[in-house]
Amino acid sequence: MGFSASGATAVIFIGLLVSAATLVPAVQDAREAQREGLTERDDRMLEQRNTDIEAVDAVYNATEDELVVRLDNTGTTTLNSGETDLLVDGEYVDPSAAVDGDAQRSLWSPGTRLVFTYDTTTEPQRVHVATRPGVQVATNVTTEGV
Repeated sequence: MGFSASGATAVIFIGLLVSAATLVPAVQDAREAQREGLTERDDRMLEQRNTDIEAVDAVYNATEDELVVRLDNTGTTTLNSGETDLLVDGEYVDPSAAVDGDAQRSLWSPGTRLVFTYDTTTEPQRVHVATRPGVQVATNVTTEGV
């Protein structure tokens, strides 16, 4: 075996070392990103399992053209009323919200009631409420004052 074969072997070995030095950090970064993603997914799933809401009632007052939706937080997760969406007959609406009668309060803690109030001239049939963790509830609307 001459010098050329030894030189070629050394060049190939150095190339393999440089490739490994480049590849290892990239693989470690990808693995860390995957681990963080799995942790975030598990946290979101736990929050969703601990979240539960109950529709107390949805009442449309025909004389005042006002829809009132009452919801109870029956889970163990504190929610934000600003991140809770109301759909009336399949359309997203922007109602006023009050937590336990306080319109300035946005944190909807377990055991408290959120009341949505929405002015509408058309009589709604069904409401659907969705929270940020993905928990949803739907109910039919009852009408009064006809």
